[in-house]
Amino acid sequence: MPGPVETRLPSAAAAPGMTGAESLLETLRACGVEACFANPGTSEIGLVAGLEAQDRIRPVLCLFEGVATGAADGYGRMAGRPAATLLHLGPGFANGWANLHNARKARTPVVNLVGQHATWHVPLGGALHSDLEGAAGSVSDWLRVSRTASEVGADAAEAVRAAAGGGGRIATLVLPADAGWEAGGVPGAPRAADPPAPVAEAEIEAAAAALASARRVAVLAGGPALFGAGRRACERIAAATGAAFFCPSLYARMERGAGRMAFRRIPGWGRTARDALGAFDEVILAGAAPPVLSFGHPEFESRLIPESVRASRLAGPGDDVAGALAALADALGPAPAAAAPAAARAAHDPPEGRLTGAAIGRTLCRFLPEGAVVSDESGTAGAAAWPQAAGAAPHDSLYLTGGSIGQALPVALGAAIACPGRKTVCLQADGGGMYTLQALWSMAREGCDVTVVILANRAYGILVRSFGEYGAAGPENRIPALFDLSNPELRWAQLAAGMGVAADVCDSAEAFDRVFADCMAGSGPRLIEAVV
Repeated sequence: MPGPVETRLPSAAAAPGMTGAESLLETLRACGVEACFANPGTSEIGLVAGLEAQDRIRPVLCLFEGVATGAADGYGRMAGRPAATLLHLGPGFANGWANLHNARKARTPVVNLVGQHATWHVPLGGALHSDLEGAAGSVSDWLRVSRTASEVGADAAEAVRAAAGGGGRIATLVLPADAGWEAGGVPGAPRAADPPAPVAEAEIEAAAAALASARRVAVLAGGPALFGAGRRACERIAAATGAAFFCPSLYARMERGAGRMAFRRIPGWGRTARDALGAFDEVILAGAAPPVLSFGHPEFESRLIPESVRASRLAGPGDDVAGALAALADALGPAPAAAAPAAARAAHDPPEGRLTGAAIGRTLCRFLPEGAVVSDESGTAGAAAWPQAAGAAPHDSLYLTGGSIGQALPVALGAAIACPGRKTVCLQADGGGMYTLQALWSMAREGCDVTVVILANRAYGILVRSFGEYGAAGPENRIPALFDLSNPELRWAQLAAGMGVAADVCDSAEAFDRVFADCMAGSGPRLIEAVV
């Protein structure tokens, strides 16, 4: 568990009558926090009152804490700065834990504000008392408890600084109720976050030498290498060397679409992944960790880079990945006239017949607007849509990072609030969607311009495939009852309507093509139950 950071920040003089909660909100505003995804309770009354009394931090009510933490993840990925969550005691934090795990794997900056019982009430062991610090420490990179109102502002400033540093981290500030309601609050002074660690010149020179050699070299790019300046540097390197560029199967954010280099995604299954990477002499890691299987397999290695392939590191996930890639591109010399291979805009006729993942991908190519944000947790049902979308208009793709399902809906909510002028599309498998379907209600309440596509195959498809991959399939090759979602069927259109989101059901490629086009032409939250 990370220990509390002991450094206290210099602060302005206390405002007359300012409470700890008021100083916290004043500090967050000064530090640039503009959104708070909240599921508050009694211990957070002071913060709720403060949020109601101001208009600079947008409070977003979420009906489940996993929606709040997932939305903060989506917001941080697109905004590049932290949002706050407001959670209630240990049980509330625990409800949001899974999507904080995903956010931590994505290296998203998030500031958790967690209410705690009053300091003198904690020892009494009330009904909601728990080991909040133990739970928070298991998924937080920075953790502190504000003991008095006078400490809250400085602690809040340090929380924002910690979250924004190191390439993105989870910072959790625990606020006892009495520290929030008592007077004596002092706004904290904003401080700049620690910049990403620079990459040594020797690492850049070694990567340049490998790429300039006659060896077969691939680059595994992750994090900031997949968007912005990092992606553009990758394109320069590919144009200069012809090297193959891969990305992790689970990535946080990637700029995709026509005119952009198409990264080869590492397959999610062990044999195919090792075969893909085994075709090279060396794999250079640029913002990505060495890839491993999500689960151990009895027949082959968990490490996906074969022993015959040399793995070298240009930059780690917390380093200045974009800067290292730009320096590497410069070291390789001026780019040749020929540009790096880029995805071409796909031209598809209207799809016909049975609705499949591939048909959904073709419709995305036809109608996805430029600048859209796609939150993708489509699972096995939508696997065929992912390669198709490379030919769509330029867009941002946000993917499930930590493997804990139930991420795409809240990530779409947060992304839509971070980027209100851009269309957001959520591709969500039906099983995973049930973990956080409450995000639909928040989308309706906030008027988010999100089109949700539920890929309804009536099963936990990834587990069905794993059943066979691990040699457990029975002689009849039936879907195990514990993976079957067809009895009774989940009726997503009705679930969405009950939370204020207009919905359609499509079971043919023609119907989906028509309804999706209508969603892209309109605005506001919509849901399509795509029966595949």
